[in-house]
Amino acid sequence: MSAFETAHLDPGTPNIARIYDYYLGGAFNLPADRDRADRIKSVLPGMEMLARFNRGFLRRSVAFMVDQGITQFLDLGSGLPTAGNTHEVAQARDPRAKVVYVDYEPVAAALGAEILRDNPDAVMVEGDARRPDELFADPRVTAVLDLDRPLGVVMTGVMVFVGDHEDPVGLMKAYRDACAPGSYIALSQLTDECADPETKVQVHAMVEAYKGVIEQLYVRDRAGVEALFDGMTLVEPGVTLMPDWNPRPGLDIPTLSPAHGLGYAAVGRVD
Repeated sequence: MSAFETAHLDPGTPNIARIYDYYLGGAFNLPADRDRADRIKSVLPGMEMLARFNRGFLRRSVAFMVDQGITQFLDLGSGLPTAGNTHEVAQARDPRAKVVYVDYEPVAAALGAEILRDNPDAVMVEGDARRPDELFADPRVTAVLDLDRPLGVVMTGVMVFVGDHEDPVGLMKAYRDACAPGSYIALSQLTDECADPETKVQVHAMVEAYKGVIEQLYVRDRAGVEALFDGMTLVEPGVTLMPDWNPRPGLDIPTLSPAHGLGYAAVGRVD
């Protein structure tokens, strides 16, 4: 067994972060992850492209924030820091950029820390994005990020795990209120609002296929996503489908896929 495999608990159990890495073409995944990923793709054929659209939005939104002068990022529910993730985009545009990745899953946090061990300006923290007060008080976070300065908060795929019963609007407000003016929050969200009837059935079959790997997934419509940005100024073009948010040469991907309509994206500025 390789050093990669021995570094992780229960390699026979699929892991959400490694499954996502597999969809993105990364190297940090195991046979159990690939088997479950293929099962999910069998019920939602566009799942791999959906993951790539999500990563494309992350890359473009991080590039946008760096261009606005943001040099520090908090990436929530990040999964593994691989395959063109936040620190790679930010530090390529500004070598001073600092990134804290947060994931509540112990395997993702342990492997992420291992991946980043030679990068002093990018760290991985095990923590729960649903507990912002704890994160903003965590010395591992404050050792890297100056919370008195504008911050880029990356939430690409976080709210999909937060049900309405958990007050997602209140959670976003907590992050907004904790950020210095001039900060930005980038968010993506699974949706079936624009899907045809067949694809809607596939989306809900995909949600079922993920059970046993992660918690419940939640879909939202455009109005639900817009509500999350209450009290912030939406950056143009507002709430769009993920591939349509400010496409940039070299940072977007072809959009001819049924998955084009399965995710909303937006960036809000904290005033």
